[in-house]
Amino acid sequence: MEKKILFVDLDGTLLDDNKNITPENLAAIQKATEAGHAVVVTTGRPLYSTIFQLEKLHMDKPGCYAITSNGALIYDAHTKKIIFQTGVDKNCIREAFDEAYKFGLHPQTYSDHGVLCEREDPEIQYYAKSTMVNYEVLDDVTKVITRDPIKMLFIDLHDRANLEKFREHMESWSKEHHIDMFFSCDIYLEFLPEGINKGSGIRWLCNYLNVPLDNTLAAGDAENDITMLQAVKTPCVMKNARPEMYAYGVYITEHDNNHSGIAEIIQKFMLA
Repeated sequence: MEKKILFVDLDGTLLDDNKNITPENLAAIQKATEAGHAVVVTTGRPLYSTIFQLEKLHMDKPGCYAITSNGALIYDAHTKKIIFQTGVDKNCIREAFDEAYKFGLHPQTYSDHGVLCEREDPEIQYYAKSTMVNYEVLDDVTKVITRDPIKMLFIDLHDRANLEKFREHMESWSKEHHIDMFFSCDIYLEFLPEGINKGSGIRWLCNYLNVPLDNTLAAGDAENDITMLQAVKTPCVMKNARPEMYAYGVYITEHDNNHSGIAEIIQKFMLA
């Protein structure tokens, strides 16, 4: 039997809307790993949020990895070591934050230990609760950043169209600063280094592990999953994804993220 690797998104994919893993999904992952396959969490979340989910999944054995921050950081869950890391130029953060404020957005970036922002608002409270991370509110985040952070994130809890206007506004700026912009869900707009995404993380890890891309599959639901779906042999899109995402999958799940769609994928493509 050929070893297969499933690259799986967390929010809206593996996790239900309450940010929990269904018993069926958990059991399916255990069956897949016991059969010699691998499951790699591939998420926009930072490492310290992802580690919590890895522990719940018991994915800390030899051969367990995680692609976090949309490909900006890759982690060996067994050795507990970072094996790849990059970041956005810290010198462009001030300007991006200031432009975001003009649109009424919440901007944030990341340290090694938590989220950095400049306002205590409903957006950071929602983000911290849903991802289970710590955060720090500072007068000026740029005064404490010592190295390029993994990414920037901009949040509008109520108006995706406002985030889209901001993305359009920042188009020429992002090209000048070699930054890619994309949505990880309707309320989160991500800024990452140019060329860094879930797809680049998959290619890097497969090369690192000497695993052919022909043995890969992926499951996702949002715009930040497009490069992941394009990188693998068998891309699967969740039923609960936005309809425009369906074109990126060779398989659309019959069950959504609240009803164990990942167990469905594992049974069909890894255990059948």
